[in-house]
Amino acid sequence: MKGLQGYSMNLDYIDISKFLDKDRICLDYLQRNAIYDGAEMYYFNGCRKIEVWMRQATNQVNIKGSIPYFINGHNFYASHQDWLEGLDYIQGCLNVNIYSGQVNSFEFGTIQEIPFPEPDFLNHHIKVRGMEARAYHKGQVLTGREFVSPSLKIKLYDVQRNIKTKLDKPIRADLSRDYGWDSRKHYIKLENHYRQPEAYFKGNVQLSELLSSSFQQDLKKGLLTSYQSIMKTGTTAIPKSKADINAGTIPLMILKELEGLYDFNTEELIKGKLKEIPEDVFSPDDRKARLRTIRDNLKKISQQGGSRYDIAELLQARLEA
Repeated sequence: MKGLQGYSMNLDYIDISKFLDKDRICLDYLQRNAIYDGAEMYYFNGCRKIEVWMRQATNQVNIKGSIPYFINGHNFYASHQDWLEGLDYIQGCLNVNIYSGQVNSFEFGTIQEIPFPEPDFLNHHIKVRGMEARAYHKGQVLTGREFVSPSLKIKLYDVQRNIKTKLDKPIRADLSRDYGWDSRKHYIKLENHYRQPEAYFKGNVQLSELLSSSFQQDLKKGLLTSYQSIMKTGTTAIPKSKADINAGTIPLMILKELEGLYDFNTEELIKGKLKEIPEDVFSPDDRKARLRTIRDNLKKISQQGGSRYDIAELLQARLEA
């Protein structure tokens, strides 16, 4: 059993383009699916995980998809060797050197076991400065978050839900036997989706360069940096006494966690709101009494050093391993 400790930070989806020059692509192993705007789209016979696009006008081929899904039928585990075998197979079928192709976009990430339910974990990862935040739900359940810029998208999502809803029972049995997947545990996927590698890395990236050990090491460090850039809540310590948790304490705990992310002072905001209440509703003594109660509740709330939902140390250990 390889287990999750064997799951390294690695590539997933990729989009590669290659100008053919005088080369002719072999179509013997492909089946044509459709034509879109002059481009012909093919799949490999019996497998729809990889798309092959032929653009006659530019004499260009595009290869898109998840190599782990193509080779293994899942992306729970994929070694560097799996990637090389998958790419070699595609290259051999097409009779084109794809290692000299340009990488148009790709994903690099890892799966991490976490000690919290996935929706709780996701609820406490709020934003990244300068990036658009998006949240994804299935019904009322939070299943993923993304933080998006023009060249990079940071993704966090519930792996267990994907496995249980997208993978057949035989594959789930293989994951349990070979890789230590446990349906009772909690797993999160962290990914950097490089939407524009040429902009992010200040130049075009060839597939051979992407697969080099030095580039892979930089991607691992970049993944940890991306995670550390996510602002997290979960910094307040929950009072140990039931008597210290009342209807007024709970919203104050939330406000105290958010004030560090959104740069406000909880007590000052509340004092300002109290001043807005007309005197025919609240007398000066009423305001003082309410503020005194709020201050008493604030004294029950203490801050921890960091978010209890922060898994940076677990990811750091994975990086060093």
